[in-house]
Amino acid sequence: MSDELIELPEGWGWTSFEEIAEKVPNALKAGPFGSALKKSFYVSSGYKIYGQEQVINEDPFFGDYYIDEERFESLKSCAVKPGDILISLVGTIGKVLILPEGIKPGIINPRLVKLSLDNSLVSNQYIKAFLESPTVRGYFAKLSHGGTMDILNLSILKTLSIPLPPIAEQKRIVAKIEELRSKTQKAREALETIPEMCDRFRQSVLAAAFRGDLTADWREENSDVEPASTLLEEISRKQANPQKKGRRSREVVADIRANQSKLEDLPETWLPIQIRDVCQLQTGYAFKSSWFVPEGIKLLRGINVVPGSIRWDEVVYLSEEQSQEFTNYFLEQGDIIIAMDRPVISSGLKIAKLTYQDVPALLLQRVGRFSLTNVIDSEYLFCYLNSHIFLSHIKDQATGTQLPHISANDIESAVLPLPPLLEQREIAKEVSIVLQKIDLIQQQYEAAKVRLEKLDRAILAKAFRGELVAQDPNDDPASVLLEQIREERAKVSDRKSTKRKK
Repeated sequence: MSDELIELPEGWGWTSFEEIAEKVPNALKAGPFGSALKKSFYVSSGYKIYGQEQVINEDPFFGDYYIDEERFESLKSCAVKPGDILISLVGTIGKVLILPEGIKPGIINPRLVKLSLDNSLVSNQYIKAFLESPTVRGYFAKLSHGGTMDILNLSILKTLSIPLPPIAEQKRIVAKIEELRSKTQKAREALETIPEMCDRFRQSVLAAAFRGDLTADWREENSDVEPASTLLEEISRKQANPQKKGRRSREVVADIRANQSKLEDLPETWLPIQIRDVCQLQTGYAFKSSWFVPEGIKLLRGINVVPGSIRWDEVVYLSEEQSQEFTNYFLEQGDIIIAMDRPVISSGLKIAKLTYQDVPALLLQRVGRFSLTNVIDSEYLFCYLNSHIFLSHIKDQATGTQLPHISANDIESAVLPLPPLLEQREIAKEVSIVLQKIDLIQQQYEAAKVRLEKLDRAILAKAFRGELVAQDPNDDPASVLLEQIREERAKVSDRKSTKRKK
């Protein structure tokens, strides 16, 4: 690995774990084979078993798996002590934990390796920082192997070339890394408040929009705009036709009175109605999986709908020829879509507006499309559907524990504050302006996160090139100590060779 690193500063030297390990048996040791440590050997108390859960959680006191004294004695070569470095070998490879004072006596399990290092030569914290550096992470990723997960082993660790400064400089490097990391961590903590602030601001803007606060000045300047009641009369005339499916005028009026209590006081020109009064939800067709083909027209499924957009990571198709039998289910650019199974996830409500990139596509069952009348603006409705008002309604209506779902009636029964059409458009415009500013802040937040990650990596890279702290000519050169170690090892090796010949 030393070939991949730059020339070392004066006083530094390349080394390996075998050279800097304590001169004791089993200083570098992988956990026992699985058959030597079966779960059937576990007891309620005794000698602790240290595994990946402690390393990944960075907590040696986590977990409560134990073996008895007899089993511990048979596996004593895998025993650990304070100061040992534990490294995870499987799945989450290369995670590092230094065992502190006060740990329980115990052993490592097969998913860990322990390093007992000579602390007169090397700082454990320096080695931990080195193992977490981008260079080493990349080295592990390249050499680790496995079927369903990455696997590291002790042999790979032994091939690692370690840039070793004088011990005093190691400590200065560690102190500088911790100082700089503390600053980046504070910056990161400050950054992490931004998403929540943006969400609160977004929802406060939407709440103000649907109370009428956002367009209060606009109403004063446009007092001659037809009130929403005029729109309602148009709705009522259309629904009064007995040939058409829908509710009668008296039903709509009755619901308006009931809806008043579900919303805050609205401007005089607004009306509290239900979604079904201004649009209907069309649900998709139950296309059979046996009809699916490798290419053709995309089928929009619930799995493709995420908050704010459509994801086509997993796509199924219907042939273009067969799709012509289902023209009523063809989707168009600008259609508003909602997933009806598991509609709410951690990032919000699974609702989106289709772009030109999403079509042509067909609507699959358990996904709904809003079919609007001419009395409601599409952008206004989309703003409302992304508000906490509608989200709270959906959460209240969702049924089922394993797979929460909502019906078309659940969606259409949501109470919607209806302003005059011109005001709807003004609200949508004002909200869009603010949301664009919030989106810009979030983009800046994401960019700042990336910069911090790069800064952390740059700090470590500089540290192990010898560029993070100044060299001190009074430090005992590590290269001299390493040469002494190698000479001593060579003598020991020669003595062993001589004995074998005799």
